[in-house]
Amino acid sequence: MDTNVLLTCGRFHGALGLARDLSASGARVDIADSYALSPALHSKAVDRSHIIASPAGDPVGFAKDVARIARERDIELIVPTFEGGFYLANYADLIPATLFAPPFEIIRRLHDKARFVEYCHALGIRTPDTLVVDSQDALRDAVAKFENFVARPAYSRGGLTYLTNHGPRAGENTVEDCQPTSENPWLVQDYIEGDDACTLSVARHGEVVLHCAYEPSIAAPGGFSVQFTSIADAAVLDIVSAICRDLNYTGFIGFDYRRTSDGLVMIECNPRTGPGVFLMPQGWVSEAVIGSPTGLMEVEPGISRQYDAFMLNRHLVN
Repeated sequence: MDTNVLLTCGRFHGALGLARDLSASGARVDIADSYALSPALHSKAVDRSHIIASPAGDPVGFAKDVARIARERDIELIVPTFEGGFYLANYADLIPATLFAPPFEIIRRLHDKARFVEYCHALGIRTPDTLVVDSQDALRDAVAKFENFVARPAYSRGGLTYLTNHGPRAGENTVEDCQPTSENPWLVQDYIEGDDACTLSVARHGEVVLHCAYEPSIAAPGGFSVQFTSIADAAVLDIVSAICRDLNYTGFIGFDYRRTSDGLVMIECNPRTGPGVFLMPQGWVSEAVIGSPTGLMEVEPGISRQYDAFMLNRHLVN
């Protein structure tokens, strides 16, 4: 598979796993990030590293830098490893290579937690009871409607901003600490009791070709996980497949959900890579992304991997 691949966001832990897998399969791997100490930029699996503009600080400059590298290095495929891919999808007309990601409108529908809940309802997928608010007063009124609630911004990740009256993080923040706006509304949801679980999949033109369901096996109470273990869960694969088919999705896609005594409840979607990439056997990611997969590759349960980088700095992905 002698494909010239450019990975973006080398600081994200998934980038290192992707670089190793793609390189071992014969791809020439370049990687880019705005942060010179990003771990994957210094991997032996990388042919050349690039320091570029920040996607959040200078999105147009970021897209232009990626485009320049693609031209200079004869890049055939650009694989975003984190949310920088959202910006590349938004400026896809600037990029002279294939982007392994869905169109920006699909990313918006999935990444916006409020829109994702609406989309799940349209497909008949269960989510927590949800209210969407765009002001602090509305937030105060909404949380009063739930016996046990959890609230967070529609655009957030990693539980960095979180309001709840139940569970290990109860009282961590107050309504006065939260600032919902029309540009970034908050979701107020019924707190769902159950076990946390996640998925990571690769889809090509609506077909899931690689799938891993996994759960945190070492985690801080209510916080970051540093070890994950693959699990078997046919029900969530059915849901992932239905969503990818409906959207004709191409790219990496992950979901967070909760397993309850009466079935699973979908929590959020991450249209990008995630921890599951480290649970996938060598060569599987490359086959899914740049190969010619002929069917579904599903990771078997019981595989565990640990993220030591999170122990050093849990904000490394910021």
